[in-house]
Amino acid sequence: MRHPFKIVALSVASLLAASAALANPLYCAGTVTAVYMSADGSVVIDGSWRNDYTQICSDQGTFGGIDTTTCLSWFALAVKAQTGSAPVTIYYPNAGAYTCTNLPTYGSALTPAYLLIGG
Repeated sequence: MRHPFKIVALSVASLLAASAALANPLYCAGTVTAVYMSADGSVVIDGSWRNDYTQICSDQGTFGGIDTTTCLSWFALAVKAQTGSAPVTIYYPNAGAYTCTNLPTYGSALTPAYLLIGG
């Protein structure tokens, strides 16, 4: 006969392990080789860690809940990093199984928590 406590403990452990996998933090570092803002307000960068375009925010507040002020600040930081060849780090708190080299691109990108220039 199985002990109910063991079953509950195993279930909770399985859920915690699954949650940890989904919440896998990811730090992507390198240089920004291109930055653009599209007509819909999307701010998109080409980072050396991905070698493809990934959206980081929208100045319309429609990407991951990042507000307009933050997005425009990130745009300015990204442009400064690109023009000055400064290193950047982008932090994704919930990357799941993604790595820096296989992040989703363009509007399918993950929502970053911050953009660090320098460091």
